[in-house]
Amino acid sequence: MAELSSTERLLYAATPDWRFNLPGNIGIFLFGLFWSSIAFTFFGISAASLLGLHPMMSDGAPSGLGLQIFIFLFSLPFVGIGLVCLAAPFTGAATSRRTVHALTDQRVLNLIAGKATKVESFNLATINFIKRWDGRDGKGTLTIGYGVEKDSDGDPRPLTTAWPGIPDVKRAEALIREHAKWAR
Repeated sequence: MAELSSTERLLYAATPDWRFNLPGNIGIFLFGLFWSSIAFTFFGISAASLLGLHPMMSDGAPSGLGLQIFIFLFSLPFVGIGLVCLAAPFTGAATSRRTVHALTDQRVLNLIAGKATKVESFNLATINFIKRWDGRDGKGTLTIGYGVEKDSDGDPRPLTTAWPGIPDVKRAEALIREHAKWAR
């Protein structure tokens, strides 16, 4: 693994199961169907009006070109949001397949490959809690707390990273517990 220093030893590495995030992504997709039905309707009406295929009426008379352009441009961001929601299950699965969660004797790493590789790295000395959720076949989710920050009200808020759908989740948790320095 190119991200490791010469003094680090890899203890655990796994690619998450894309199906763990599927229920949430399906919910976003279903909302996207509803959202898109409205957004695409307004977009279609305004596009048809601009092309002269269907007159847009305002107070019983054909609307002006300015109103048609305004509604067309106004509907574009809503169409974009709908498309993003409809793509959520596919982009979520693709991201999961390009993700690797790793543990070394010094750090916790999250790597997401793509046009550019995104790397998140947390020193084991900063870890202050772990939560584990067990799924089927030894897969599960780890939530790893690596610090505390203050929210806008000044209240403490834990900083966390999640490893959803990783195989052998109990082993991953045991390795983190064994090697973490447990910040207080």
